[in-house]
Amino acid sequence: MVRALTFDVGNTLILASPRFWLLPFLEERGLRPRGDVRKAALEAFRFYEENHLKARDLETALGLWREFHRRLLAGMGLEDHAEALSRELVARWQDPATWPLAPGAEETLRALKAKGYPLAVVSNWDATLPEILEAVGLRRYFDHLAVSALSGYAKPDPRLFQEALAALGVSPGEAVHVGDAEADLLGAEAAGMRALLFDPLGENPKALSRLQGVLDYLP
Repeated sequence: MVRALTFDVGNTLILASPRFWLLPFLEERGLRPRGDVRKAALEAFRFYEENHLKARDLETALGLWREFHRRLLAGMGLEDHAEALSRELVARWQDPATWPLAPGAEETLRALKAKGYPLAVVSNWDATLPEILEAVGLRRYFDHLAVSALSGYAKPDPRLFQEALAALGVSPGEAVHVGDAEADLLGAEAAGMRALLFDPLGENPKALSRLQGVLDYLP
């Protein structure tokens, strides 16, 4: 029986694809990418993944985001604007517009809490995540935040999931993890949990395309 749930954040609760937050930001400034957005995003996120565990405090984390944005913008062919825009984006790091929610994210969490399910975040993120979740209005739904940079290990390491399970007071067989990536599946399964794959872009036919589908999975 499911007694608790854990959630990834990037591309699960918050839409990470640049199409949702960066392209509107650029359009407001009359700018358009001149390079391959998808390739630039993959390379920038790879840089972030390789370095985020070192971002254990806000100063280091914001420096990481500034370099992430700079690399992303340069990869999109906006080298002349990359430095200034990256600083502007970092200055707006607590602005909810920088972190658009996946459709149905808050409604799903609210419904789960109303049903009495303990909830935790299990996310590969830096030290900014607790304040970001506060800024977008989701922090209040979670009983624990297992954040890789703050815990010292990243998915698919099962220890991040085990931390959340211990905090929620449930066994692995009593919890379900919801996430968008292979690391979510591998880490949850290694911890003995069931996992639900979510795809906010609707490109994976084996994944949930609506977060509210999590509610249909539960008894």
